[in-house]
Amino acid sequence: MKKKTIISILAGASLLLSMPSCTDLDEKVYDKLSADTFGMTETEIDALVGTVNNTLRSYFGGDFYALDDQAGSMSVKPTRQGGDWYDGGQHREIYMHDYTAQTSCVRGAWSTASQSIGTCNAALAVIENTEALSDTKKAQTLASVRGVRAFWFYKMVDLWGNVPLVTSSEDKELPDCKSRQEVYDWVVSEVEAIADQCPDREGNYGQFTKGAAQVLLAKLYLNAEAWGVTCAGNAYEKVINACDKVLAMGYILEPNWKDNFSLTNENSKEAILAAIFSESDTNRQNQLHLNSLHYKQNLVYGAPFSAWNGLCAQPDYVKLFPEDDPRYEGSFLMGQQYDLSTGEKLYTAYNLELDYTAEIAMMPGTQYDGTNWGAVLQQAGYRANKWPYSSSLNSAMGNDYHVFRLADVYLMKAEALLRSGGSASEATKLVNAVRARAYGNTNHNIANATLKDVQLERRLEFAWELTSRQDDIRFGCYDKGMWASSNCERKSSEHLKLFPVSQTAWQSNPKLTQNPGYPAF
Repeated sequence: MKKKTIISILAGASLLLSMPSCTDLDEKVYDKLSADTFGMTETEIDALVGTVNNTLRSYFGGDFYALDDQAGSMSVKPTRQGGDWYDGGQHREIYMHDYTAQTSCVRGAWSTASQSIGTCNAALAVIENTEALSDTKKAQTLASVRGVRAFWFYKMVDLWGNVPLVTSSEDKELPDCKSRQEVYDWVVSEVEAIADQCPDREGNYGQFTKGAAQVLLAKLYLNAEAWGVTCAGNAYEKVINACDKVLAMGYILEPNWKDNFSLTNENSKEAILAAIFSESDTNRQNQLHLNSLHYKQNLVYGAPFSAWNGLCAQPDYVKLFPEDDPRYEGSFLMGQQYDLSTGEKLYTAYNLELDYTAEIAMMPGTQYDGTNWGAVLQQAGYRANKWPYSSSLNSAMGNDYHVFRLADVYLMKAEALLRSGGSASEATKLVNAVRARAYGNTNHNIANATLKDVQLERRLEFAWELTSRQDDIRFGCYDKGMWASSNCERKSSEHLKLFPVSQTAWQSNPKLTQNPGYPAF
């Protein structure tokens, strides 16, 4: 399936949707888009929907990597020799769970999520009033846009809990925060209402489809207990039912695990919800390579990009991987790096071999903020290697990011079965299906899956895929980082499972209230 070409009118739609009337949940709405001036044709509506879907690109970015992976057990951005990536201490704050209302990535993620919701609200106002679509297409389009909006509310419930619930671009009053339970209930009811109205899987790659709706419901049900919210009915039975609906929709586990991340991964039959990228993107780019790879890594691929040498894997996370698991080398870039044109070893600016090591050691005498957090060597830490890098790679990667994929459905169902006292043999089959796909054989199957096995399998399967924090909270290990040698102990308190509302958001809307455990505004 070819990636959809975003037509030129999308630029106009993006401009309209970025107006003050459609941005932060904590800002007033000054005016609104109107079908009188936009949305008169199906082409214009498709452009609006493209803009909505493109908000998912922003999820696969630095701020959400910090909150969903670095605050979990998967990745870290250590301060590098010479001072790079100290960034005011925000990466230390995230790893050590010392984040505050001033932490930059907390502010950025809140802003992105709230602006994305505003984009959806503005698009819905146009689509609801248009006469350019058939009744069937209009119903599907509205459901799909509401689904993307629900995804962003789901992330706000996940990360902050108590957030504004703004569902119209016409609201002119500054919104109050609603309780986590109230917003959770709204998101669940919203997704349940649209689930059967969303587009089908076939021909709708990059859209919020029926499959995406069921995966989102499964995640909402699965995390209810960990979030301290009440789910009507048996939450784990609902997870199983939602997963079964996805399993009946024709998705398959790609026989080659790596095909989910290739340069043409839009062809994956495992992808359920995708953020679509291309190397020609000019905004909301996939810049994982810049964030993770060493400054000289372009010489390895003969590519023109200039990387920043930041993101790497937490050392003890890497140690979870058996070396014969194809996902080990398939997830991490490791070892000595060589110049493609000369075949010679590459060296850092400090004349040390550019040899990526799993261990990340603090350099003596470089500590910051009165903590054990110090600078590390430029080559320390395994880097992201899950999405292949092309020789033409510059500022943006062309690989898509699969927000939801089928392996997640297998493992969510297995987890729900085990948590609810359901069939352990069925749970074992689901876990083994994921393992056998990865290894290419059944030699590494397990006899009787436990929750510990599910947790491990999720870590092996979803490195770099923004699942770590949520999984760690659900499995009760959020306060345990996987960089023991750093001696940078994490703060441990129940309130840290939610991030603080940012100071900037409160300054825009004084009606916002700070989450418990953090200093009040």
